[in-house]
Order: sequence, then structure tokens, then C-alpha cells
Amino acid sequence: MKTSLTTLTAALFMTFTASAAEVIKIDTPALDNTVQKIYSVYCPFCYKYEKAVTPNLIKNLPAGTKFQAICLENKGQLGIEACEVLAAAQTISHKKYKQAKLAMYSAVHDQKLKNVKGSTAVKGDLAAIGLKAAGMSQTEFKNALNSSEAQDKLAYDRTIALTIAKKKGIPAIVISGNKMIDTSTITSLSNLDETIKKYL
Repeated sequence: MKTSLTTLTAALFMTFTASAAEVIKIDTPALDNTVQKIYSVYCPFCYKYEKAVTPNLIKNLPAGTKFQAICLENKGQLGIEACEVLAAAQTISHKKYKQAKLAMYSAVHDQKLKNVKGSTAVKGDLAAIGLKAAGMSQTEFKNALNSSEAQDKLAYDRTIALTIAKKKGIPAIVISGNKMIDTSTITSLSNLDETIKKYL
């Protein structure tokens, strides 16, 4: 039986009792009116956030705020190819990006496929799952991946993702480029929204 989003969201926050989320200053460039989420398709908590937290976060961002999803290559045996698929898909459409991301999340966490994780991971298999879900051919993928947009995205993500992840792990939510929310202190979705608005 599938867990409802309401139940899942409650489970994410039920152990936290702090009245306000804490924010940590980090050594990354400042960005005006921007909220970033650092994630990996190999991270189980990132998958939970993807389903139960991120949609609400994006929906309630103040007008004019940019949202950026930052892919962490340094987690999981096939983390690099996962980020490459997502960067390429994003240059074509958000729909394809979403389809590829959810399929790869599912392969790792729901289906627990042996060929995409651990010592039995096979290079190219996770990418193939994402591309199939997004309806992208190998030619379309390679052309999109080699575009300046995809390469700039990958290069940018590399400059900050690992620095942020090392600070408190992932998923990480960063406000204005250099203020990271300590996700363990978030008490509710509304608390998250209020913290973001406060520090933008």
C-alpha cells in the first residue's frame, strides 16, 4: 500500500520539536532571490523530499524567486551519469527532466535494482532507465549533453554541490546562495516556507 503524501510529510518532520528552523552560513557565492536544493538520486531522504516536500516548497516561493535543483555527482556508483542525464533532459523540457529523475529514483529505492547500485552497478544502466522514461534516444541525449547549457549546468553544480553536502548532508536547502537550512530543525512545511521567506 502506498504511503500518502500527508503521512510521508508528517513522518519527515515528526521527530523535530524546534520552534524555528536554523540557518547555517556556508562558504558559497551569494545569489539574490534564489532557493537551491542539493540532491542525489541515490539519497533516500532526497527521494522523500522530492515527493512530499519539494512541490510545496516550489509552489509557495515568493514571487520572483528562482528555484534551482543541484545534482550531486559524488554519491552512488553511477552518480555522474545520473546528473548527466538530468542536465541533458532539463535542456529539452522540465517534463523530461522530471520523468528521468523519478524513474532513476524508483530504480534505486523502490525497485532496488542490483545493476544500478553497489558493487554490481553496471555503467550506463541507470542512464538508460532515465532516458527511456523521458523518451530520449541516445542521439538526442548526446546532443543535449554536449550543449553549452547542459555543460554549464554540470560545471556549476560541481562548484557548490559537494561543498554544501559536506556541511550537513543532503537533501540540503540553500537560500540566497550562502545560507543553508539545517533540515533537522524544520518542524513543518509552513515552517520551511517561513524560513525561506525570512532569509531571502
